[in-house]
Amino acid sequence: MRQHPTAPLALCVLAAVALPAAASLPSRDVSKTLPLAAGESVRVDTYKGSVTVRTWERAEVAVEARIEADDSCGSSKDLARWVDQTRVVIEKRHGGVSITSDYDALEQISGWFGSCTSRPFVRYTIHMPKDAPLRIKDYKSDLIVKDLAADLDVNTYKGHLDVTGLSGGLRIETYKGEVNAGIVRLAGDVHAETYKGSIVLHLPGAAGFELSAESGRGTLNVEFPAETTGRGSHRRGLVARGAVNGGGPHVSLKTDKGSLALRKG
Repeated sequence: MRQHPTAPLALCVLAAVALPAAASLPSRDVSKTLPLAAGESVRVDTYKGSVTVRTWERAEVAVEARIEADDSCGSSKDLARWVDQTRVVIEKRHGGVSITSDYDALEQISGWFGSCTSRPFVRYTIHMPKDAPLRIKDYKSDLIVKDLAADLDVNTYKGHLDVTGLSGGLRIETYKGEVNAGIVRLAGDVHAETYKGSIVLHLPGAAGFELSAESGRGTLNVEFPAETTGRGSHRRGLVARGAVNGGGPHVSLKTDKGSLALRKG
């Protein structure tokens, strides 16, 4: 009678059960709520992680932040120390509420291959008044802004920005980030500039504005009627200018090696 290798199989199952679960990375939470008066603004200064902004009718800013270790270098002890040393500063200043990811206290570690410091991720969820201006300065975070009825100013080096339901002006500068921004009511000027990133801007089909767009060595696609000139091919090296739907706020788009798209809807 043929014997089945039940014993080795049983040992494998027991060994798998006996293995400890992977330890979760160090993290800690910070939260704070501050009042915001009419005419005041919100500023966020961060490095990496995420920022999700939602709006409400309350005259206050509620911030929830999670500081999470990045295990790209250092021991578990180092990661825990860096999480503890990272500060989230939420305070009233600059005529509004200021939110800052502060890494100044982080200590470097040294080894055979030199020194390193792994900055933790900071992941924000922010609720703020719908009609308050918002400014975000970032290096490489995932950024989401929803239903803001005020001006939005974002500077990100290589982050990802997704804007929906904006009713206000817009200013975006990025080096090689990716931007997708939807404006439902053009209530102010728009300036969007990238070096070699990607910017897609959506405007209502009936919106009136003065367009000035230049693609340099990048690409430009405009779905609105505008006079377009250029020296390149495949939509590269193009310039688009003129009044759209009778004119209105100024819409300025510029890239060197990246891509720009101005779409309806």
